[in-house]
Amino acid sequence: MTIVWELTENGTLYSVRQAGASVRLYSNRVFHSQWNPERPMAGAVWDCLSLPVLFRPQCQLSHGALLGVGGGAVLRQLQSLRHFDSFIGLELDEVHIDIARDWFGVEEKLAELVHDDAVGWLWRYDGEPFDLLIDDLFGHDEHEPIRAQPLTQEWVNRLAEMTSDDGLLVVNCIDRAELHRARPHFRQAGFEFGMSFSQRQYDNHIGVFSRGLLDTKSWLSALAESSLPTHAIRTAKSVLRRKLW
Repeated sequence: MTIVWELTENGTLYSVRQAGASVRLYSNRVFHSQWNPERPMAGAVWDCLSLPVLFRPQCQLSHGALLGVGGGAVLRQLQSLRHFDSFIGLELDEVHIDIARDWFGVEEKLAELVHDDAVGWLWRYDGEPFDLLIDDLFGHDEHEPIRAQPLTQEWVNRLAEMTSDDGLLVVNCIDRAELHRARPHFRQAGFEFGMSFSQRQYDNHIGVFSRGLLDTKSWLSALAESSLPTHAIRTAKSVLRRKLW
């Protein structure tokens, strides 16, 4: 793997590395994002954040938001799965925004990237709820990823308020234990259906929450009918999917 770009700023070492068509972002040696246009689904955590969108038909998806852009791999994956009339990505680290645009190919027509504290932004936001809201708020400490915003009942309630009635809330958790500790908060917030998405080689467990049905058969049909290449569909099917309640 070749280092193609590096920058040290405010105590953070940013590194973009490339192997073939694959590009990766590291911040202080923490692996943040990976994108390979030849392999839009690569068996990584980002697959679990983007693939839940297939629970909803195109006609129910207009307005989306991603809290925590990183390098933008999730945005590129969503681009291959569904179209949104508008999509906003919130990112605290301005260097990450530059990397998403310059190295990961996140164009303005794909998403509006905003340099802001996503937590504060969501509390201030007074627009329409989102049909897809993804919480991927992670920082790093001692070269380890940490959740930037704990999944308290107050925060989960705000996420729920900003998810449309037919919408999907997708939340990245550091591990299975964190997701299960927060599970009662999501039920209390009014989500009648919950699932976890995970990969065998990663500790992360992604919670998928909805007020409407999360139907696996419909999800598989949507995956089969997607524009993904055959090898990407095979990889997507390997994601572990379990009901939370």
